[in-house]
Amino acid sequence: MIHTRHLSAGYQGIPVVENLELTVGAGELLAVLGRNGMGKTTLLRTIAGHLRPLAGEVHVGGRALRPGLPEDAARAGLSFLPDDRGVFPTLTVTENLALARRRGYRPSVDVFETLPVLRERADVRAGSLSGGQKQQLGLARAILAGERAIVVDEFSQGLQPSVTRAVLEALSTLAADGVTVVLVDQNPDPLVEFATRVIAIEKGAVVLDEPAEAIRADRERLVAYLVV
Repeated sequence: MIHTRHLSAGYQGIPVVENLELTVGAGELLAVLGRNGMGKTTLLRTIAGHLRPLAGEVHVGGRALRPGLPEDAARAGLSFLPDDRGVFPTLTVTENLALARRRGYRPSVDVFETLPVLRERADVRAGSLSGGQKQQLGLARAILAGERAIVVDEFSQGLQPSVTRAVLEALSTLAADGVTVVLVDQNPDPLVEFATRVIAIEKGAVVLDEPAEAIRADRERLVAYLVV
């Protein structure tokens, strides 16, 4: 579903991710782990078209995306939640969700059942929400728009553990339906529990790529990639 080919990306011509090859299949729930500054966010922003690559290509659903055009990724059915939560502050919760809904697509999970606070605050402007509530709104928007793939940076920021788990359960359901899910987070524990596959990125390269089951059986393998 998502494939990067010889991908290099960075800022002001300086690569943070270099010559990276990554394939994420339909129905995979991929946990992307690593210390700060190792290239996780750069990778996600480039996949979603928010950052123009220095070299290489990004493919979604077998189609090469035009560099640096997020609308291309969106048309391909990929939704991206950046670490700034990606909501429209002057619009209500209901209006934010309405804008995110992909025409002709109905996800198999109900975002209001998963995140009931959104129903309770339906008429509140997004800018008035707490940080955690904005994150929930952003996640709901990503679910409604991500017909083929959902990519989330800093997945659990501001979320209570119970909410984190509820969203991961919903994303697991979507993955079982064939949606590709890619999550970056500082906290590896909930992601590893629900993921089907785990990768670690160090200095812009994939240094670990294992089935999540293997990592759950030996979590100490992650220590070298997470501890400063």
